[in-house]
Amino acid sequence: MFKRLKENFSQFAAILRNNGVSEKDISRIASQVEEKIKNEKPPQIAIIGFTGVGKSSTLNALFNSGRPTSDTRACTQEAESVVGNIEQYIGSKGIVEIYDMPGLGEDIDKDEEYYKIYADILPRVDAVIWTFHASDRVMAPMQHAITRLINLIGNEFVNHLVFAVNKADTAAPGESDWNKKFNIPSDKQKNNLLETQQYIYERVQKVIPNWRGPIVVYSAKYRYHLDQLMTAVIEAMPPMRRWVLDGVADVADYTELVDPEYIAYIRGLQ
Repeated sequence: MFKRLKENFSQFAAILRNNGVSEKDISRIASQVEEKIKNEKPPQIAIIGFTGVGKSSTLNALFNSGRPTSDTRACTQEAESVVGNIEQYIGSKGIVEIYDMPGLGEDIDKDEEYYKIYADILPRVDAVIWTFHASDRVMAPMQHAITRLINLIGNEFVNHLVFAVNKADTAAPGESDWNKKFNIPSDKQKNNLLETQQYIYERVQKVIPNWRGPIVVYSAKYRYHLDQLMTAVIEAMPPMRRWVLDGVADVADYTELVDPEYIAYIRGLQ
């Protein structure tokens, strides 16, 4: 099913032959591996955070799921399972299951309902992406939410948590400063984004001091650093489940938005 796994098994089969294992037994093992791949449940990921930070657009950019997005209202009102045929990330196709969770912070009464949904879903998934807005400096609600979730469901989900800072393109001095020729932040924006990463990391440490995961700054709109976000999510998954996501992701290519005059140069750097 997945090209990389098949290549790895081919190497393993060669080792078995060199150690005297019969072709019949190798074929039986190959069938068992194929059956394991076939029956493995799809990767399950929850994407959470406060309302208006671009969770659905992030989902679209990472998994090509075609979720609806809105600039004027929160469009996700309940935990939803999205299953789709995902284009290749490492050269193969597959299925991914995403829980695009309702955004916290929209309304105090709704938050109580949403915490119940979070408490039900988060223990089930392989990885959790917590999204922020790049210009957000109000971290206390996030700290309270994490503390509340730990009290509700324990801290196991923290081991699979990735903090993701969306809308890097809006970092000061603003989107007009974004380097559209190369589709990357300006030098001023890069410095501000580094400060944002450190700022969030320090606040996360106050509520989960043992957390050592990454804080990825990206832009769903401009497809910037989506590959880094995907890598972080894969590494946050349980080790025995990482191969499942590694085979089904479909990360939007930021070079498609690079000025055509510079595309050859950019690809030469990769």
